[in-house]
Amino acid sequence: MREQKRIGLELKIENGELRIIPAFSGVSAKQTGCAEEMKFFKILIILVTLVIQVQLFSCASSRYFAEGKQSALPDSAKVKTALFVSQEDTKEKLSAVLFAVPNKRYRFEFSGTFGLGAASILWKKDEGWRIVLPQNERYMEGTGDCVFVPIYGGVDIHKFAALFFGQRVNSLACEGYALQHLTLEYVDNTALAFSGTDSLKLEIKNIDSKAKWKSGVWNLNVPDKYVRVDVQ
Repeated sequence: MREQKRIGLELKIENGELRIIPAFSGVSAKQTGCAEEMKFFKILIILVTLVIQVQLFSCASSRYFAEGKQSALPDSAKVKTALFVSQEDTKEKLSAVLFAVPNKRYRFEFSGTFGLGAASILWKKDEGWRIVLPQNERYMEGTGDCVFVPIYGGVDIHKFAALFFGQRVNSLACEGYALQHLTLEYVDNTALAFSGTDSLKLEIKNIDSKAKWKSGVWNLNVPDKYVRVDVQ
């Protein structure tokens, strides 16, 4: 009976480098006597090595809120995140999407259970900002980079957006203002903001710098029945 050949791959790490080595059992490498077989396995080794290296690179590149030098922001991007909001005894999970042309335009969309809209924020350079709260039929408007965010008060829109890009900021406060009792912490790929008994955790799901969207995203209309809330 002809002896059956078994050929596999063995992974080794030598001097910090990944090596993939053919492993033979039941027959020696010389006994294979087939150049085509060896050629096939050399190609297979190269392909497996490339796949593993790409996966390792993807894991490393998806790390957000890393200490040290901040990476440059893309010209535009669509960012998907999950927000976990805690207010006293109430806890809620929100989905948040940011459409951004950094330093020029930002559009935030927050939705809760069953995809119901919770809040929309639109900021445009030289035009100001608007926040619409559909569940309460309220809206707020203002000018400048300091946007009034419910619970936290005045927030620098650029610092707030930076969190969605996985960048660390020391404070969300607007220049010349202080957010009382607001602290920021970074754990793994999440950002945590605390203010007394209230907290917000932001977890980045995906940053797509090649996303396309319709121009209508930069229009945030307010129904006539909505009541304007004055910002102090």
